[in-house]
Amino acid sequence: MKKSHYLLTVASLMIILLSACNIPSGSSPTADPDLIKTSAVLTVEALSTQIVGTDIPDIAPSPTDTLAPSETPLPTNTLPPTMTSTQPGKCDMAKFISETIPDGTNYLSSQTFTKTWTLKNAGTCTWNSNYAVVFTSGNAMGAPASKQLTTGNIAPGQSVVITMDLTSPASNGTYKGEFKLRNANGVIFGFGDDNRPFWVEIDVVTSNNNFIDNYCAATWTSGAGTLPCPGTDGSVDGYVYSDPTPLLENNAEDDDPGLWLAPQSITDGWIRGTYPAINITAGMHFKVVIGCHPSAVNCNVKIKLNVSSDEFAEGTLASWTEINEGLYNSVSVDLSSLAGKSVQLILIVEANGPATDDKVLLLWPHIEP
Repeated sequence: MKKSHYLLTVASLMIILLSACNIPSGSSPTADPDLIKTSAVLTVEALSTQIVGTDIPDIAPSPTDTLAPSETPLPTNTLPPTMTSTQPGKCDMAKFISETIPDGTNYLSSQTFTKTWTLKNAGTCTWNSNYAVVFTSGNAMGAPASKQLTTGNIAPGQSVVITMDLTSPASNGTYKGEFKLRNANGVIFGFGDDNRPFWVEIDVVTSNNNFIDNYCAATWTSGAGTLPCPGTDGSVDGYVYSDPTPLLENNAEDDDPGLWLAPQSITDGWIRGTYPAINITAGMHFKVVIGCHPSAVNCNVKIKLNVSSDEFAEGTLASWTEINEGLYNSVSVDLSSLAGKSVQLILIVEANGPATDDKVLLLWPHIEP
């Protein structure tokens, strides 16, 4: 009995000692690497699940991204379609539109005349009363150094007419005067990016016996009033202009210059040019070849050479009727009866009825000694 009790007691003590070896101590347990790895994988999977379930805004691919086949790549440095790259226009710039007094027009010495230019505002700035026309080079012909351009505003795209009263030089020759514009800040500008000028150019002649060279020295009028010189072909007010190689009534071209005249375009319309006074000497003759324009098939006019003086009233020296029959007529008028007098000679064209098809050539009208 005692021996059995003893063996039972020893066995119990061994069991207690063996159990004591499995009691946890106060130190931290060492983590199992396999368990850590498994936990990390589970965490990433959980985060991925949360991202997939969240709305994510579309993000445009960067230039280095590869686009899907259905997408078209944008060129490098291309602006969005809503943007436009433009170069600002030039603030002050003029454009030539028209002028009176063509280059090479003849004037007597010291004769007054009026030149006009029509210019367009081709810049981006409005021209106002602080802008001016300025003489820049050549012969000023009596023009001021500067003149106010306008009293109002000339917006971009609008035009302005510049009028300049001038006087031809005293000596014969060719003369040219150049002008530009000046803005409110004193900057001078003209046409185009290179600021080209606009100008007047005339020839001064000392003889008034040539009715071609000094035809704009005459005063031209019609029933519509005083006419511009040169005139505009087809003007219903009547017109006059020179032609260096005119067509005769038989369609032949002549190498002598001529004047084309048309009366005011009304029934019995007329046009007349009063020339500056000249001194007549014995033996002088007025000579001219007359005819209608070859295309003016219904031309029917009376041409007159009148004379006036301080000593007597205006009268007719000679007259001719001209129609379009394919011919031209050469005429000569003896002025000997006026010898010793200072007179004004007057060229007149009068319509015989409707003037709608009247256009007359005076070929080389002049006075010979």
